[in-house]
Amino acid sequence: MTLDSYRNFVTIVDCGSIVAAANKLLIAQPSLSNQLKNIEKTYGAKLLLRGNRSLELTDAGRIFYKRAKEICMMEEGLRNELLNQKAGFSELLKISIPAGNSPYFLHKFFDAFIAKHPKVNYDFYEIPSEFVIPNVLNGITEIGLIRSAAPGHGALTLYPYEREDIVALFPKDHPLAKIKGKLSVPDLANYPLAIPFDCLDIVYASFGHYLLSPNVSMITSPKTTAIEWARSFGSVALVSLTNEDMREIKDMCIKYISDENLYIMSAFIISKDRHLSKIAKEFLQVHSIEVS
Repeated sequence: MTLDSYRNFVTIVDCGSIVAAANKLLIAQPSLSNQLKNIEKTYGAKLLLRGNRSLELTDAGRIFYKRAKEICMMEEGLRNELLNQKAGFSELLKISIPAGNSPYFLHKFFDAFIAKHPKVNYDFYEIPSEFVIPNVLNGITEIGLIRSAAPGHGALTLYPYEREDIVALFPKDHPLAKIKGKLSVPDLANYPLAIPFDCLDIVYASFGHYLLSPNVSMITSPKTTAIEWARSFGSVALVSLTNEDMREIKDMCIKYISDENLYIMSAFIISKDRHLSKIAKEFLQVHSIEVS
């Protein structure tokens, strides 16, 4: 197995077909098909089910895709680190952040740090939330930023920095706007919901406590899409809001929900088993976190 084998498998899955992947990689289709067969033979497992127009990952394929992507990201990080060293940057901060929240994170956490450390270079991994923790555990990045229910992983150290309540957001003429005070979870049960991915598990757990199932009409990565869906199509968006978000939703009705477990915890995470670089420690210190 070569690194190209992992890269090419990831490309096949991301493109959705061997033909599209071959065109993107500038590789003959039969050669790419043979590579896939060799990978499956090497690992003794069927990884992809091929239909007429689509590919479907098997259970083994999902595991292989996830690990292959991590291997490719690790190699990319190594290449960037060496290029940075060659270009004269002596310090490199590698950090994973959830996709869709980048502008918020950049200003909240990097304005003061960059002012203090203008010569630092960065590897930013803007990835789905579920990849942030594996990135940190596997040493692809030193620090991860998460916005979710706090993970209970024993190999991680968690430094919470902000709690954001999950609120209900809908047009001002929505029937729920007539309810005074906070909404209850049962109040929401009969309405279609638009929910960002990072809130989804928390919402399901909350509804489950009342033996209810949420009527989820949309799951999205950025919360802005969930908010726009509620604004335009009469759904209820269940989202966590920052001060920055408040500027964009003055035309909407915001209602807090009485369930105290409906919140997102934002936190830095690091691996307990890995030594942090000097610059990673200084980044955390800027945010009043002391790491030994």
